Amino acid sequence: MRGARGVEAADSQVGTLSMLTAGTSSSGNFACTTATQRTLRDLRTKRKGQPVYVVGHVLERKGQEATFELFNVRLAVVKFSDGVLLGYDPGELLLPTDIDEKGVAEFEIRQCQQCEQQFPLTTEELNAEKEPTACPECR
Repeated sequence: MRGARGVEAADSQVGTLSMLTAGTSSSGNFACTTATQRTLRDLRTKRKGQPVYVVGHVLERKGQEATFELFNVRLAVVKFSDGVLLGYDPGELLLPTDIDEKGVAEFEIRQCQQCEQQFPLTTEELNAEKEPTACPECR
């Protein structure tokens, strides 16, 4: 079904709540960090199951890995390994640096020495002779 802004949308069930999923897909490959895509917000289409690294507002979950499930209004609902579902701003969910041949996400997260925000490295940055010490916004 078409959403109000022309994005693909479908109803989905999570627990007993009916949630709208928009801009999500169940096909294709998972995304890794690139020079222009570092957070879930940066992805045009978000794939259910996309591995993410949480830098969000819930302190008990900060620094944990999770998987993207769906969008609920403006929040990205992610699922943690213990089954807990929580909503985050998509900008608080970092993409993996790489996904190995077995499908295991590898996160290389650094803290910016200027603004102290965490940011993921791209594979090129990780393999460079010298890793960046500043996030893309501060460079």
